Amino acid sequence: MLRVKIFASSTQVNEVSVLEEEIDHWLENERPAIRQMIQSSSAGQVVLTFLYDDTTRVSQARNASATMYETFNQGSTDAEVDSPDAELEMLPEAELPY
Repeated sequence: MLRVKIFASSTQVNEVSVLEEEIDHWLENERPAIRQMIQSSSAGQVVLTFLYDDTTRVSQARNASATMYETFNQGSTDAEVDSPDAELEMLPEAELPY
């Protein structure tokens, strides 16, 4: 699923370095698959917008699909699939650009 992440900061030297650190931290921790990056400036601010695939959610979805495929190929019954202990997959959170 494609997601959006926006970073903004003042163009002052120390604030730009803080912005760089925030982006580096996000990239190292989240490891997103970036599809597009847009840089713009307005009223003395630098704005960086990233369009990316959330790789952790993609891998979770693949694992869930593989598990479901294996379950149905083993001839399971509806009772096994709908067990109360089954973990529900939630929809991904959306980040709003404002």
